[in-house]
Amino acid sequence: MKIFQCTPEHLLPASDLFNKYRMFYEQPSDLAGATAFLKANISENRSLVFLLQDDDGQVVAFSQLYATYCSTSMKPFLYLSDLFVDSSARRKGYAKVLISYLIEHAKEQGYQRLTLETATTNTSAQRLYTSLGYERDQVFLTYHRIL
Repeated sequence: MKIFQCTPEHLLPASDLFNKYRMFYEQPSDLAGATAFLKANISENRSLVFLLQDDDGQVVAFSQLYATYCSTSMKPFLYLSDLFVDSSARRKGYAKVLISYLIEHAKEQGYQRLTLETATTNTSAQRLYTSLGYERDQVFLTYHRIL
């Protein structure tokens, strides 16, 4: 198993997983759009994309993180926006390995925290995050205004 940061040469497998991730969240398939989005994010350093390759050399998981800042602590943090394991590779511990790697990467790079969100219905992800020391926010509610 190998985890590495995505570069333009890894765009095809990353885009495929990103497209499947979007479809998991009930978006229509758009491989060309997914590819263009990731390509722009990577080339313009807007996000960090990490890939997990299994022992057979297949890229089976990806994550996308955005760096931002916490005003109250005045420190940078990473927001784990996207995490996905291909359906053919689930229940093998890849998500746990990938998130553990991201936690260590964030620590090494001096980030204050690694923040994430998940759907209220995604109970398997919630169990995973709790097992890795994440705590559900009991203070803040998130609001969105779709424009």
